[in-house]
Amino acid sequence: MRRRDLFIFLSFVFTFAFSNLATCKRLNKDYIKIEKQARKLKNKILRTKSNYSVNGVVYYVSVDGDDSNSGTNQHQPFKSLNKINSLNLQRGDVVLFRRGDMWRGCIHTKAGVTYSAYGKGDKPILNGSPFNAVEHGAWLETNVPNVYAYSEPIDLDVAVLVLNEGEQTAFKVMKRKSVDNSTTLHIDLDEQFASFADLHRDLDFWHEPTNGIVYLCSHRGNPSERFKSIEMPIRRHGFYATDNVIIDNFCIKYVGSHGIGSGTTQSLVVRNCELGWIGGSIQFYGDRQPTRYGNGIEIYGGCGRYVIDHCYVYQCYDAGITHQISAVGNEDVLMQDVTYSNNLIEDCVYAIEYFVGKAENEANRRMQNVLFTGNILRRAGYGFGNQRPDKMTPALIKSWGHYNKASNFRIIGNVFDRSKPHSLHISADNPEWLPKLQDNVHILLKGTDALLGSPEKTYPVDENYGNLIRRLFDEEGGRYIFVEEDDVP
Repeated sequence: MRRRDLFIFLSFVFTFAFSNLATCKRLNKDYIKIEKQARKLKNKILRTKSNYSVNGVVYYVSVDGDDSNSGTNQHQPFKSLNKINSLNLQRGDVVLFRRGDMWRGCIHTKAGVTYSAYGKGDKPILNGSPFNAVEHGAWLETNVPNVYAYSEPIDLDVAVLVLNEGEQTAFKVMKRKSVDNSTTLHIDLDEQFASFADLHRDLDFWHEPTNGIVYLCSHRGNPSERFKSIEMPIRRHGFYATDNVIIDNFCIKYVGSHGIGSGTTQSLVVRNCELGWIGGSIQFYGDRQPTRYGNGIEIYGGCGRYVIDHCYVYQCYDAGITHQISAVGNEDVLMQDVTYSNNLIEDCVYAIEYFVGKAENEANRRMQNVLFTGNILRRAGYGFGNQRPDKMTPALIKSWGHYNKASNFRIIGNVFDRSKPHSLHISADNPEWLPKLQDNVHILLKGTDALLGSPEKTYPVDENYGNLIRRLFDEEGGRYIFVEEDDVP
């Protein structure tokens, strides 16, 4: 190579290397800023003091209490969730759970009541798993190599096994019919599967519906010796919500259905809560295979003054937070004054999901006065929801291809931090019903796409993405950061 050619070649190499280094530095700077922002919001949520007003009787609950106590002062607290669920609570009453304590079960809220925390320390924990299956019961050897049976039958569907407080999860095996209906198959491996005797992959489990026994395949010995904890979320909500309820400063974990679930509800406020490892139970059995479900916080139906503020939501089988109604039924449905603000949502299949299906007749179904603001939405499609057989649905905001009639719908000042396969899925039957975007930060994975617009179309995530969002959603002040899968942790 001639000296001049060598000089040109080396100049190109150094220019390319320094250009890439500068890009990495910019990317790292942007990403570190988002990381700090998310960590700061998470710490704020986890450390928030209780916030409630009293217009009635205050009741106290502690694991050291007694259900025969008066329950109306900190020195005479009630003990159990059964006691709280059985109280004839009145509008304006407040039920306070002691910080640092943990209850297993669910809470059925009463209209007009506030549920919050008292004392010092961590938020009170509502655990939807009936027990830690390392400390309670036993894992017994079966005649199948590496397969163990849990000694305690469980009637309600077991959604997932969460191991060592989230270090790993076991895979829930379900049966799928073969094309010719001649046999049943493992829903993930596509191999013949009839019973627990066909378990062979490490950390696959089968919950036998006829007798309630849970079978777990463990290649590294007895699960009780292999793990420190095995939580078993079952098919129920953590909170069953109703009208005019405030849920404040709880940690809701290991719940097989919805962390907080409700039908048509007026004035539901959820704030300063942590929700994790939610969902995965079987919702219904289809013609060919079962369908699983489970959202962090859900209203299914109409709503008014639905506020979710300063909540940390993670590892949900479906959505972190949602309001929705499908295209069945003939009743009018109005979803109004919906605000999702200052929430951190990570590793759910959908961070925020919403949809309004068109009624079967001329009934009026619509959303109005909807605001998503100040939220940090991260890594849609990265959590345990990847157990889903449908791998192509995740998105940070998910509207599906529904009717979605809306007015005054705004998405302002959020961070959208990576999603696969779709960054956003936002569409409606009429372009006037689409939300307006403003001042959002988009961290986008190269090679992914988005489902957007009216009519809905698929658009690649590329250098034209910013112009596209400005055209479809009138976004001003948006920032667009494009990254490779390996660029950020």
